Amino acid sequence: MAHSIWSESLGSFSDAVAATRPAPAGVTAAAVTAELGLSLMIKVMSITGGHDELVAAARSERARLRGAADDDIGAVMAYMQSRDAAALRQAIEAPMKAARAAVEGLELCVQASAAVKPSLAVDRAAAEALIAGALRAILMCIDANLNGREEEHRYALAERNAIEARAQNTGVYSR
Repeated sequence: MAHSIWSESLGSFSDAVAATRPAPAGVTAAAVTAELGLSLMIKVMSITGGHDELVAAARSERARLRGAADDDIGAVMAYMQSRDAAALRQAIEAPMKAARAAVEGLELCVQASAAVKPSLAVDRAAAEALIAGALRAILMCIDANLNGREEEHRYALAERNAIEARAQNTGVYSR
């Protein structure tokens, strides 16, 4: 995708979400929210110090969420134009990318929970809540994309369910 939402102002992005165009919509908004949650977690762990591997992993997932947000816009627009099987696969895969990165981010928050300075615990919890809520929204969008097509896209349904199971195993995610 040539154009990226990440080069826009927050106001422009918000206006685009509110517009009557098909995208950006739920997945993109949720991916941005999860990215902000990971950004907050990066801040908390960077201030706490001594956990460079968690910070590096969070930065990697944050980059994946940024890409997934842009990919989702492109996939939705392509599907709206062609409505063919290849475009539908992309419209399912783009939110799946966001879900993969969000569940990884949620697991990173849980790993970081014992290490965070007490004065930053609320920010770590806020990061966790943002990511968990975003993941819930992404999974709802995946469900909508799969609705009536579950048999045809068994692989995607299985992965979606595995992602939710991983999130539930963190102890901080609920459906």
